Amino acid sequence: MTAGVRWRLAGAIAVSAAALLPLGGARWAGVRAEHAFAARMARTVAGYLALVTPPARGSADYNLSLLLIRARALETLPDWTPEVEVYHGTAPLVSATALPLPPGDFERLRQVETIRWRAGAALAPLKDRDDWNVVGAVALRPAPDEIARRWLGPWVLGVFLVAVGLGIAAARRPQTDPAARRQALRRYVVAAVALGIVTAAAARGAARAATDRYLDDARLLLQEAGRTPAVTTPDLQRLVPGADLAAADSGPVTPYRLSVEGRPRAGVRVRLTAWRWLELQTLPAEQLATGWVVLCFGLALLGPAGLWLLGWVERASARPQRLRETVTAWSFLAPATAHLAVFSFGPILFALYLSLHRWSPIEPVKPFVGLANFRAVLTDPLVWISLRNTVLYALYVPVTMALALAVALVLRRSSRMARLLRTAFFLPTVSSVVAIALVWQWMYNADFGLINWLLSLVGVKPVDWLGNPRTALLAVMIVSVWVQLGYQMVVFLAGLQGIPQEYLDAARVDGAGAWRRFWRITFPLLKPVTLFVLVTGVIGSFQVFTYIFVLTDGGPLHATDVVVYRIYQSAWEFLRFGDASALALILFVVLFGVTWAQFRLLGRQVEYA
Repeated sequence: MTAGVRWRLAGAIAVSAAALLPLGGARWAGVRAEHAFAARMARTVAGYLALVTPPARGSADYNLSLLLIRARALETLPDWTPEVEVYHGTAPLVSATALPLPPGDFERLRQVETIRWRAGAALAPLKDRDDWNVVGAVALRPAPDEIARRWLGPWVLGVFLVAVGLGIAAARRPQTDPAARRQALRRYVVAAVALGIVTAAAARGAARAATDRYLDDARLLLQEAGRTPAVTTPDLQRLVPGADLAAADSGPVTPYRLSVEGRPRAGVRVRLTAWRWLELQTLPAEQLATGWVVLCFGLALLGPAGLWLLGWVERASARPQRLRETVTAWSFLAPATAHLAVFSFGPILFALYLSLHRWSPIEPVKPFVGLANFRAVLTDPLVWISLRNTVLYALYVPVTMALALAVALVLRRSSRMARLLRTAFFLPTVSSVVAIALVWQWMYNADFGLINWLLSLVGVKPVDWLGNPRTALLAVMIVSVWVQLGYQMVVFLAGLQGIPQEYLDAARVDGAGAWRRFWRITFPLLKPVTLFVLVTGVIGSFQVFTYIFVLTDGGPLHATDVVVYRIYQSAWEFLRFGDASALALILFVVLFGVTWAQFRLLGRQVEYA
């Protein structure tokens, strides 16, 4: 068997194996949906039995004969499909031939009153009428493939077979025909995307089916419990924890979807009597299935990615030296690439996802809202105020650049005093930002600050630097100038040391003065450094946060409210992460545009030595 045949065989095997992964993801999502339904419904059945079964005389335990009747009556409810077994202690009540509940499982239920799993069934504790002691258990298992029955339907199986066929056809294309191989690979990518779509739809459909099945079965129990005398709506509410139950008009008794104040909900009408109707609302499980959708898509794309990688390895194996060099290079790049993927590209994609959803950590559902967050941000007057303040704040950058260049020109000699002064100018750059802000906050204090004390020596009245809307932003800009001056000075010093001394000596011989030498020789050769300092300074000024947070907290009267501080407030104070992410993306677009404009306008004039 030749090497090419071996590679094509490996590609065919990889394609077939990769195509099974999204099917497995869809099946896994269906199983998880079944488990969620079983756990929730087992609690509801336990609450139903506790509500409708009267206690035994002189005890908080149940009347055993009536509990037996109620438990067996569950199987007679119309359209009831789950398999239910009710235990009193460890004894089964529904099926006389069922095995008793193991004492160990019953004891664990009494110690930790939570859902347990036994033989594929959700086991919920059955508490007495006083809701105090665990006297039994409810075991519930969904009907086989009732919720996840569509995970391998004809349409999913058909797309799977097409994807496998196109993948094998792409794998069999020889490397000697690259055009045909690329075309076959593109067809396989389309088929893999289609497979991802259908498996993601199957995963989402399983979650939707679990919600609908819960609403149907909970409706049956609520109707049965509602016929019991003296049962009120608050009593029925205890049967459906995590859902809402309220009076309503007559309506469909099949599950439906609705929106309540912009939040998606799943509902069903419950008919207690001819004149008494309730509406049961709950969170649709498909709203929480985004992770499964992403998983199915990702697994579906593994096949084309693996096939492309195998093709690259096959081509590179013909040149072993180049292959070793490439593998070595990527081995060194892998840690940095992983770091970028996890801490840069991943958060950017997550921010994009958040910007399209109404996302809050205190809300269980994060509905898709499209561009509504961007619309809300762009119509918020505080956002425009913060953008204006950010632009004004960025004006400190050219001032700092001019001062830094002047200081660099003065201190470019290598004397001991020059080195000492360079160190003094550079120290603020490497100091703690919070410590610097706190020191300047004391210096700006209106009552006992150092700056006002110095001004009082020359007869100037105290100024409330941080409390006056007219001076607050200027005060913060002064702090930034003081901090950034040393860093920009060092960069300009490096640029000055890179200028050949022969140029300056020749100009001096020709009679050029100090100003002409600077303007005609030094400054033009510093343009690459100047462009670098300008671009990085503007980007840093648009990202200012710590000085604002420590010195002014965005005040007074939003005079120092900048864009990043507005993002922080939206996310962590108002818990509107969707708005904050939309504003962050807008800031990214603004920074990209400003940087592009700087390179477009100034980059042409830069000559790199």
